[in-house]
Amino acid sequence: MGLIVAIPDTAVEDCSDLRQKTVKLGQLARAFAIFKVERVVVYSTGTDHPRVTRDRELIAKILRYMDTPQYLRKQLFPRSSSLKYAGLLPPLRTRSHPLNKESEPLQEGDVRWGVLDQMGSVDVGLDRLMRCESRLDRQTLYLFRIMNTRPEPTVEVIDRDDVGIYWGFEVGVVTNLIKYLGDMHDYTRVVFSRNGGPFKRIERDLMATVMGTNDLLAVFGSPEQGVAEIFHNQRDLLKGNVEFWINTVPDQGTETVRLEEALTVSLGLLNNSLGDLITRPGFYAKSK
Repeated sequence: MGLIVAIPDTAVEDCSDLRQKTVKLGQLARAFAIFKVERVVVYSTGTDHPRVTRDRELIAKILRYMDTPQYLRKQLFPRSSSLKYAGLLPPLRTRSHPLNKESEPLQEGDVRWGVLDQMGSVDVGLDRLMRCESRLDRQTLYLFRIMNTRPEPTVEVIDRDDVGIYWGFEVGVVTNLIKYLGDMHDYTRVVFSRNGGPFKRIERDLMATVMGTNDLLAVFGSPEQGVAEIFHNQRDLLKGNVEFWINTVPDQGTETVRLEEALTVSLGLLNNSLGDLITRPGFYAKSK
């Protein structure tokens, strides 16, 4: 099961400076984590303007930064101007971001992110290094499972999918959204749009379809344009690769609904209606 969310590279076009963009991306990342999004895709809107290209890189970088546990950020993200306001980002507080730094409470089977420190040893954010026999690359984030704690703590590399509960989100960039939607035909593909049908009316059909896939790909438009407007020259191809067009804020009371607002409302409705079908257990569930 899995939930993927696609947002445009123009997602922060309504922000006037880096500070506002950072704050907005922090809000989006919190929504992704709260509603257990497995993967965030930043798709190209086809605009070659340098500002959009920079924003695309910024969106992906800050989202990856937020999904990285605090104890590894300095190692994986050298100081840069794009992270000038990183201090304004809220903590995700997912299971993948543990706060404890002592090795004593560590138990076999625990899972932690880590990086190679020196040959044969990895740093997983505790007060001692862990032995790992796998060949690893420096400056690469790995997920480790604690195999034993005595006499010498050792770990093994695992995949995010091997964890029984929600463990944060991956981030990717897609240059051709329509091709990506076509490749993801085994997912239930949904576009959230002001011009879509009300969620309440579509909910039963959506649930029936998702029960056959257990995976959902949700696509959102930009602050200025909906998905159909962004791809108006390829509208037929777009519609041919989408099962549902849904409006989760029908008869809205404001002229516009901001991306972070639409995303929070939409993911909240999906979680309430389909959460058990498309997401893994959350923070308060016990690991399998």
